[in-house]
Amino acid sequence: MDDTPVVVIVGPRQCGKSTLAELVAGERGARQVTLDDAGPRAAANADPTGFVEALELPVVIDEFQKAVELLPAIKSRVDRARSGGRRVSGMFLLTGSANVWTSLRVSESLAGRAERLQLWPLSQGEILGRRETFIDAVLAGRVTQIVGAPAGRRAVSRALITGGYPEMLARGDPQRRARWLENYVQMILERDVRDLAAKVQQLDELPRLLGAAAARVSGLLEISGLARDTKLKRDTASRYLTLLELLFLLRRAPAWSRNLGQRLIKAPKLWFPDSGLASVLVGYDERRFESDETTLAGALFENFVASELTKQATWCDADVRLYHLRTAGGSEVDLVIEARDGTIAGVESKLTASVRARDFNGLRHLRDRLGERFGAGVVVHTGPDTLPFGDRLWAVPISALWTPA
Repeated sequence: MDDTPVVVIVGPRQCGKSTLAELVAGERGARQVTLDDAGPRAAANADPTGFVEALELPVVIDEFQKAVELLPAIKSRVDRARSGGRRVSGMFLLTGSANVWTSLRVSESLAGRAERLQLWPLSQGEILGRRETFIDAVLAGRVTQIVGAPAGRRAVSRALITGGYPEMLARGDPQRRARWLENYVQMILERDVRDLAAKVQQLDELPRLLGAAAARVSGLLEISGLARDTKLKRDTASRYLTLLELLFLLRRAPAWSRNLGQRLIKAPKLWFPDSGLASVLVGYDERRFESDETTLAGALFENFVASELTKQATWCDADVRLYHLRTAGGSEVDLVIEARDGTIAGVESKLTASVRARDFNGLRHLRDRLGERFGAGVVVHTGPDTLPFGDRLWAVPISALWTPA
């Protein structure tokens, strides 16, 4: 806000956007308006220009996606403030629970006037009061050296099943946590979907589709299969998946390819931004996660790793993007981290306390193809120690993700 006229914080409901905005407003003496309240929402939609012109700056507008026609009016007010070459900053702080810029309903991007910040539920480091540096470290070829960490699924099950929503962390009873998440999803699908799509008529289909997607967590997205299992038309399933993504209930991780010289599978992977949400949707608690020998437990563990690194990617020093890699020949890397300078790191997730050399096959393939551009390849596991497995290849306990290197 020190150098940008409009700052936009986006993320799922109940992840802390309004709390963060309230802290900033207190520091800067900004007025706060929430469009969750019926009166301001009606006024903003009835006369967007008049609403914006009447605001005393600086101002926080909470849940701005409920009146997206405010954006052209905000642009106009910023441009007038900039007239004559004047530099202005810190005029508007917007928070939103939907990624409206990927929706056809929004025509104004605020390009050159706004900076968007992504907020996710709390990471494990935030919960423990640590600043994680895992991404920057692996890009530089370093990992945290850990000896004797708690081992086995029990060491990670509570963190994975609880997730990072502040309200979940405030509830000690697992049943109360699960009940909160069930109501959370239900209220979003009943209320927020209508704000984004006027023609969604069968809202009962959305929970079914979300549950079917959760059963495929960390797998390749195959829309036809999802449509078949939920008895939806393919186009309908595709449209509903987009709505769920706009509301930050799920994520599609794009496939990565940079001249590896092999035919690649380009389908995205399905990730959920919070492991607690994914666990509730598939009916897992700590006991079931600790004892289940099916592939779904491993998929939830992979999603937990991906969700933690997705959060860390929003504040690490390097400007990074997250992908997955799968070749037609069978080489696979769960998560590919690419920095703006072209440096690459790879992360595999194995729900096991013992790691084998073959678990590094995909990472070796990536390292050998990339050469000096490859920072490090890491297999995250539930064992107690950090172990070397060759040139720039490491096995690390899950706690390495939130233990500074």
